This record gives sequence, C-alpha cells and structure tokens, in this order.
Amino acid sequence: MSRYRIIIRAFTLRRDIASSVILARLLERAGAQVIIASGRDFTRLLRNWNPDAILINTVGQIKRCAELAPNASIILWPGEGAQPLPSSDATQLAQWPEAYERLSLALLWGPRNLDYFAQTMPHHDRSKLVMCGNPRLDMVKFNPDLLNVEKKTIGFIGRFHSLNRYNSVPAIFSLQYPEKRNGVVWQVESFITMITLIHRIINETDLLISIRPHPLEAPEGYEFFNEGPFEGRVEIDNSFDVADWTARQRVIITPSSQSFYESYVLGTPTIQMDQLSKTSDMIRQITPFAAMSQLVGYQPESYDEAIELIAHDPSVPPIQNDEVDVHLDEFHDWSSNTSSIARAEGAIMAHLANRKRPRGKAVPKALMQLWDRISFARVHKRDPLHQNFNYHESYHVIPDYYENVVNNIINGRSVYEAHTSKPITQPSAT
Repeated sequence: MSRYRIIIRAFTLRRDIASSVILARLLERAGAQVIIASGRDFTRLLRNWNPDAILINTVGQIKRCAELAPNASIILWPGEGAQPLPSSDATQLAQWPEAYERLSLALLWGPRNLDYFAQTMPHHDRSKLVMCGNPRLDMVKFNPDLLNVEKKTIGFIGRFHSLNRYNSVPAIFSLQYPEKRNGVVWQVESFITMITLIHRIINETDLLISIRPHPLEAPEGYEFFNEGPFEGRVEIDNSFDVADWTARQRVIITPSSQSFYESYVLGTPTIQMDQLSKTSDMIRQITPFAAMSQLVGYQPESYDEAIELIAHDPSVPPIQNDEVDVHLDEFHDWSSNTSSIARAEGAIMAHLANRKRPRGKAVPKALMQLWDRISFARVHKRDPLHQNFNYHESYHVIPDYYENVVNNIINGRSVYEAHTSKPITQPSAT
C-alpha cells in the first residue's frame, strides 16, 4: 500500500516553518509522505495530490479543505494556540458548528484549551480534541546546544507589521477601519522607542545589536540599518527558530509580545519598552496575553535607566513570575518534558490507521514538487517579497541542527526536567 500523503500548511513562514519541518521529519520516519505547503501551492495540492490528511493553522481553512479534498482528514494544528476565550479556536468553532463536525482532529496546546471547548461546545463530540502542547517550545526543550551558546548581542524584537508589512503594503492598509487606530499608534510609539534606544546604545556603548523582525514584517524594511551610524553595529535576523536567536542574546528589548515564552524559559532577561513608549495600558487592552510579558520584563521609566540596564555586565537577571508559570502550564503544557510535536505525530498516525484511504489518483509527490518549483520561480520574479511569507523547500535553507532536534525528540532527550522550567544540569549529548 502506498504511504499516507500528508499536507502541512505552514501559513506564516517565520512563525510556522520550524515546527512544521520537525513534524514533517517525524511523520516521514513513521512512513508518511509529507509536503509542507504555503499559500502559493496549498490549493493546488488539495486538488491534485489526493491527501490523506491536511494540517491547517486556522479554522478559516476548514471549508476550503472540505470542498477541494472531501475525502481527506482535516486536522487543526493551531498557529496561535494560546488565546483568551473570546478569540480562541473553541469560540470560533462554537459559532461555526458545521466546521467543527468536518474537523477530524484538533491538536491543542494546553489543558485550558480543552476547558474552553467544554464551555463553548458542551454537547459536541470532544474525542477529536488531543492536547499536545505548544510545538514551538520543542525547539527549546530538545536543543541542548542552547544552554551553552555564546551571548554576543543585544536583541530587539520587532512588532511593527502594520508599518512594515511583509508584502510592502503601506501602513494605511491597516487603517481601513477607525477601530484599528490604537494598534497602529501603538506600533508607531514602540518603533520610536526602539530606534531611540538603538541610537543611544550605538553612541554610548560598544555593544552589538541584533533585530528580529515580526513574522509578518519584511526584513527588507530594516535595510537602512546597513548604513550610516548603524553600519557594522546592527544585524537583522530572519532565521526561522526564535529559540535559537533568543539564546544568543545577552538581553532582549521588546514591546509586549508573545515571543517572551522562549526568553522566559531560556532565562534570557528582557527589558520592556511599554513604559517608555507609554503604551502599557493600550497593549493590555489590545492583546492581554502578549501583555503578560510585562510581568517578567524590566520596565524602565526613562531612557537613562534603560541604558543602565542594557550596559550592565553581567546582564540583568531574568524575572520569575508565578502567574506566567501557571500560564505556561495551562496554555502550553510546558511542565511536560515530552515532545508536543511527537504527540501530534502520534495522534495523526493513529487516526489515519483507523480510517479508509481516499480513493482516486494522486499526482506523484516529485511532480507536485517540480510543479511548485516552476510556480515559485514565476511568482518570485513577479513579487520579490513573496519568500518573506511563503515557504519553498529549495529557497529556504533548513539548518542542520534541526535533525539533532528530531533525534532528541525520538530518543526522549528533553533538556528540561519534568514538571519544572529548570534545565537539566548536564544535558544528554545529541
């Protein structure tokens, strides 16, 4: 019998691709054929590859998958699986019950997500809900090299996708509705704070700076950092794995962002810009879970105080917080030292083993990949920024250490002890 055909939709490149690659390799070792899709080739794969299973990041894709691949299992693997109840997948699916019925599995991040479904859909079948954990945190749990990496730079996290959109759409696009004003104003104030701090670091210290753009930003928007007073002092990081970047920073300076999970569990200290930009209250209203980063970051009230913290050597110690610890367990299942991605792979393969294969022909994988190489070349020629958001296996190079992460997951070599956020003193060798 031919191998299962599985599509993984890596919707947002620099958010989704690291965990998608790890899952793909685990599924391939289990005997499946896997193609990681982007917005460019997703519909084409649904129509022509006759998939056994389709992994999607958002509930909005369920209807399209059901129409174009009616015999496939549709599996929700959330791109953002830790949200407050009003914006959660459970609330969205409660408002769209026919989509929930068509869903075969939902690979949830933490136990609170199960509670949300119990609240919003108490009379629906919840056997399709499988708690797996936050897949992105596997890049921390199963990479012992992060514990000993040299910390060379001061890290800034960008969150300016309304100002610097990945496809170069102007900022006015984000102001189509008056209620979007606060989100754009917050980004403007945060960027002014960031650039002010960068100028002062360059003028008052000899420290090097690394900026990591938001996954919805265009790294090209930061090219002005290659010249003038910034030349030789600032690098722009567009790697796929935020954990690897985080581990290499002496300290991270950031507006409120859910990227704080990696810095928190890695013990990288953070400095919050919200007080300096006078946006603390605004961000708590817009994205309350991102605002939790305020609880674990130093919040200087002046630029002088911020520079003092940044220049301090050794770096300021990280802040621990009980509320954040509880959040990591309830929404991310962090206290388990098992792999979230391995649990997802096991649930997918167990599900497929108990259902009939879809009938009909399928274009061979190699031809689908050739088809997409031609498509990518054409789209990239027309849109040079296409690769900022859309994955292609030939263009985007996956680092070699991902294979070490896969091997550590398979062999159960977690860097962290069970039920704690503390790393094992001497991690197992890869």
